[in-house]
Amino acid sequence: MRTYQLLLVVLASMQVMVAQKDCSRPPLGRLSVSDMTNSTWNGVRGGLYPEGRNVPPPNNMSAYESTISTIVPRSLDGAVDHVDGKIVMIGVGASNPRTEFNAFVAFAMADPMRSTNIVFANTCVGGQGVQKMNQTSDSYWKNAEKVVDSLHCSNAQVQVAWVETDNTQDTDTAFPGAAEGLADQLFTLCSTMRSFYPNLKVIYFSSRSYAGYIDPATALAGKGLLSPRDHLNGWAIKFLIERQINGTPGYRFSEDSPELPALMWCTDNWADGTTPRLDGHFWHCDDFSGDGLHLSPLGEEKSGARIHTFFSTDPLAQRWFHTASTTSNDETALTDESFIRYIVGEMISLQSPVAVDAAIYNIHGELVWSATIDGLVQIPTTGFTPGLYLVRQGERTSTFLRP
Repeated sequence: MRTYQLLLVVLASMQVMVAQKDCSRPPLGRLSVSDMTNSTWNGVRGGLYPEGRNVPPPNNMSAYESTISTIVPRSLDGAVDHVDGKIVMIGVGASNPRTEFNAFVAFAMADPMRSTNIVFANTCVGGQGVQKMNQTSDSYWKNAEKVVDSLHCSNAQVQVAWVETDNTQDTDTAFPGAAEGLADQLFTLCSTMRSFYPNLKVIYFSSRSYAGYIDPATALAGKGLLSPRDHLNGWAIKFLIERQINGTPGYRFSEDSPELPALMWCTDNWADGTTPRLDGHFWHCDDFSGDGLHLSPLGEEKSGARIHTFFSTDPLAQRWFHTASTTSNDETALTDESFIRYIVGEMISLQSPVAVDAAIYNIHGELVWSATIDGLVQIPTTGFTPGLYLVRQGERTSTFLRP
């Protein structure tokens, strides 16, 4: 018996030693797909959407608007019910997406403008890859139904999905073939999801975070999760969404008999380690736990904040995420000059060309600062507890992380 116990201790110790990250590993030297709006990689132009755009093409906006307008509270049987109905939003993926979605939900629940009709259902399961989830017979979907049912909701009320996933076993890194192959698998996943959720209107995708800190010699993660597969993940999502926009058969979403939900971007999470992207986003080694793959609490909050910022500021997503549209008739109030300008050290700067009420809330929804601003205002954050914060400036919201 003592020999058996000793063996367990040794095996456990080996596992701890094996699961290590290597913060000295150099970056890939690549750009994220969202930073390549005016450049190409192996002859393929970047940008989240076609023609080097990071926003949906203007010609498709009416179709997106029409689809999103049908996201309304529904009863258990799927019928429209503006009184007691719910809008169920599910999170789909494995372990990192699970914690990221939880972080997003925590911040969303503290958002004073969030629609109270929304119910968040985290259906993510650790270790699950798209190669399993794209099968209707996989146990993932039985578990997902139990999660939805535990919230006193039904599959007929699921109308929005957030997805972050990859094939955990696919080691192909050739471009563009590997990204196209993953896009094929994501298409199957979308078809599978539609079979379970008849009222699913939109699937929002986030790309994977950086995997370059994983030591491949000691990694316990599936080979498909190692770098540079992380970089190709964003390209696969781009290819998938472009197929729908370009009218590929089987992808139709905007007609009377849609074949798929609308496929859209949420956040491009990938950045080349500590090399900042054009928007300032980067991944520090401290953003990851000891295995280099799973996010640390700091990394979870960073990703959750980015997801929340998207849903709370995207003009289309706001139509269902907020209690009412935050679109203003004052064009001046919607410019970049009227929002968070920058965060430096222990100071956050806000600016507005007109007088507007501003407030900062912590993750629990508690007010920590408020004032009427007219011009540039600098706010010390030295007294703020480390964590996520929501900034409301007039009718607009965003988030920031206090380290």
